[in-house]
Amino acid sequence: MITRLHHIGLVVENLDAAVKNYEKLFDFKAYDFRNDQGKGFQLDARIMMPNGCWLHLVQNWNPESRVNKFLQQHGEGLEHIALETDNIEADVAYLREIGVPLFEDKIFNAADGFEAFVYPEDAIGFTVELIQPHTTSYGWEAEKCNNPNLLGLQHIGVAVKDVYKAARRFEKLFGLKADGLRTDQHYGTQKDMMIEPGNDRLWLHLVESTDPENRVTQFMAKHGEGLEHLCFEFDDIRKAVRRVQEAGVPLYQHKIYLDRADGFEAFVYPEYNHGVTVELIEPYPTSRGYRPPETRGLLKAAGAAR
Repeated sequence: MITRLHHIGLVVENLDAAVKNYEKLFDFKAYDFRNDQGKGFQLDARIMMPNGCWLHLVQNWNPESRVNKFLQQHGEGLEHIALETDNIEADVAYLREIGVPLFEDKIFNAADGFEAFVYPEDAIGFTVELIQPHTTSYGWEAEKCNNPNLLGLQHIGVAVKDVYKAARRFEKLFGLKADGLRTDQHYGTQKDMMIEPGNDRLWLHLVESTDPENRVTQFMAKHGEGLEHLCFEFDDIRKAVRRVQEAGVPLYQHKIYLDRADGFEAFVYPEYNHGVTVELIEPYPTSRGYRPPETRGLLKAAGAAR
């Protein structure tokens, strides 16, 4: 059974440059640098999120690796999500039973845990890793969440052709049901749904858009279905935006959006952040996922209890 979102895999051309950029723009500090993974062809590091998961930044130069092939085909960007399971053997047996192929058709006994991978074309446009940690695996560490203004990774934007079809497919594969359907966003040109993997106030945001000017539609035209953006929730969006601007990086359409149902929003272009669009958000009290001030100090403690 899936218990939570474990990590998000980001492919970069230069790990050192990416790490410096995330700290410069968002005050996210990276930890746990390794140079002994991927048969010696990989450098990686982690950026911890307060709600029990992390960003896994990976530089890989092995032309035979899954990660490097993604880089060559798509450039830098969001390559996969990892879902933690408490029984990977059962999950893999189920996937085989329903005819879903796995990467190299096996469970890997890796440094980070027992791992299996579902191809993008068999999921909903992006690679999904199933992971069951073992005794030597990295765990989530609250003390490595260094930005006090960051409340968590709020959601991961997923661009899809058909939100209903994508929701049904994801539920069939991983047992995670979508809900929260909206059909009235962006003047009726967008449908979206939420899939909650088990972390505190974190979801996959499935988005189907018919507006040719919409950022998601433009992503689809260039890349097809897939992981389109990361959304970080801040206690004070003005402070977060000020840091981005002081670094000399423009916001999408040069503004903070004030009229969105989900809260105050601002976006950083992917060309300024190693292929990843970043949304900064401060929800309204009426927004879904709103975190009341009195609960915010409990977030790290809740994650540490995992």
